[in-house]
Amino acid sequence: MRTPLPITRSLLTALLVTAGLADAHAFETTQTREDVTLHYRDASDALAAPVRERIIETFFGAYLRERADFHPAAPTQIGIVIDPAYDGIAFVGEKAQAATITINPAWLHKHPGDIDLVTHEAMHIVQGYPEYANARVPGWLVEGIADYARDRYGKDNAAAGWALPTQVKPEQSFTTGYRVTGAFLKWTEEAHPGLVKALDGALREGRYTPALWETLSGVALPVLWAQYVRTR
Repeated sequence: MRTPLPITRSLLTALLVTAGLADAHAFETTQTREDVTLHYRDASDALAAPVRERIIETFFGAYLRERADFHPAAPTQIGIVIDPAYDGIAFVGEKAQAATITINPAWLHKHPGDIDLVTHEAMHIVQGYPEYANARVPGWLVEGIADYARDRYGKDNAAAGWALPTQVKPEQSFTTGYRVTGAFLKWTEEAHPGLVKALDGALREGRYTPALWETLSGVALPVLWAQYVRTR
């Protein structure tokens, strides 16, 4: 009786490829930390192992904290897909893909320090708003909160040369979104602790209106922005 060979990952992949059931270049791994499980898939093995490890570490380092602070009921089963066919940077899908981050490996090849793009996208999973880019869930505020989270929970934003702006340009406003709105949120949160979490909850529950800013800060949103601009 022959002693069976141990089934290693490489042997299993070889057997599946021979049977036409797997891609020889695919890399997949599943990891669980606390109560969150990450399913990572790179069908063409487009990213080197050190980059992959940084993505996974950055994800867990950010998502577990973002989830605990903003939405403890956020998904516990998360996917990260490395997709060379995607020509953007990274995105979180909708509906069935609302807990999946898709990343363009070409972006990381050109910008190897920008690993904290995962921190921004992980916050979108935590947000989990039922709508996007309308009066009840303004896109500028959604992206501003995600960049606020990138600044707060990021592992190494400095490596990407990424930071919230310290000045405001004449053409910018609170509706500019992303880093501009993120910096405004950071300033406002320092003056009114709990404001960002309150806005996030209202967006998730469909309760957001511009008047909520005045409820939380004591002044209307345009006035609050004017106060912020004066500090810059």
